[in-house]
Amino acid sequence: FTSRVKSVREKEDCDLVTLEESWFYPEGGGQPHDEGTINGKKVLDVFVEEGEIYHKLSAYSGLTLHMPVDCVIDEKVRWDYSVQHTAQHVLTAVLSDQYGIHTVSFHMGTVHATIDTDCPTTGETLKEVEGKVNDLIREDLKVLAYYRDAYSLKDLPLRKAVSVEEDIRIIQIGQLDYCGCGGTHVESLKDLRLFKVVQVENYKGGSRIYYKAGDRAFRHLDEEEEILSLLKEELEVSLDALPFHVRRLKEEKEEYKKTAEVFSRRLAEEMVKGFQEDVVVLPLEEEDDFLKTLGAEMMKKNKIGVFYREDGRIFVFTGKRTSAKLLLSGLKEEFRFRGGGGDTMVQGFIELEEERKPFVSKLYDRLLSLEL
Repeated sequence: FTSRVKSVREKEDCDLVTLEESWFYPEGGGQPHDEGTINGKKVLDVFVEEGEIYHKLSAYSGLTLHMPVDCVIDEKVRWDYSVQHTAQHVLTAVLSDQYGIHTVSFHMGTVHATIDTDCPTTGETLKEVEGKVNDLIREDLKVLAYYRDAYSLKDLPLRKAVSVEEDIRIIQIGQLDYCGCGGTHVESLKDLRLFKVVQVENYKGGSRIYYKAGDRAFRHLDEEEEILSLLKEELEVSLDALPFHVRRLKEEKEEYKKTAEVFSRRLAEEMVKGFQEDVVVLPLEEEDDFLKTLGAEMMKKNKIGVFYREDGRIFVFTGKRTSAKLLLSGLKEEFRFRGGGGDTMVQGFIELEEERKPFVSKLYDRLLSLEL
């Protein structure tokens, strides 16, 4: 579309431009802003401020007052957002009407769209919901957009009350859903093509449901198929046998983990037996889990252990001999040490490589000066 520049607000890092007429959708209602160009300059953001639609462009855009401009909205992005937003209306309607689960918020990103619900839901329920949404897509319900004022809303079964008095934009999907909404939508549910719930998690006493529709849903299935193919090839099993094979691998992993823990504990016991001193300060390159096991064995034998690695990780185990927290007091301020713990054990990270040896040296001096 074409328009003219109404105003230009120059900032250090951008130009904020208003137009006499704009078809760019500003971010709002859970939907991101349109993407595109104005006179070839990329539109970085679109937002509303005091009733005006501002288009954010990079600094020194070259646009001036009353200049005629050619504006291009990215059709693929607009279409994708329209598909996801319409799918949200259908998902919300099915959850509310058939399961008594209500949507409290909606957010759309470039990868996922989500709704938050007022009560928890399960994967089993959402599998049913997914099927019902796809059934509605096959029914090809029409999506209408029209305007009403507050006085002519009584005959409409709005899903949610509106907060404005006039120019109320209504989105109607067949007889399924009537909703006051300013977002972009498709013209018919057949345009959604496919709906897929991809994830659900507990969120603030309810659920956060991640979904994809249209091309996003098909891409998701393609990605899953590719992953399954790689797993089948790597594990040399059929698709039917894959779940059982993965379950067996998981069980074997748990057994290996238990065995490794036994050997780690035995190794730690032998190492502690080999320490002649009651206070041990030692560089070790083992993983965190083993160092914690070693520290626990040290404390069992009423010994103090300080173990540190070249990557800056440090573990201090004092047990009941002295307070690890007090031992490190003051050192956090003197050195760039990040960490925490309590009286028996502190773990952390010394950020600067040049401070690691001085930190350990000062800690060792403190241990030597203690009457243990």
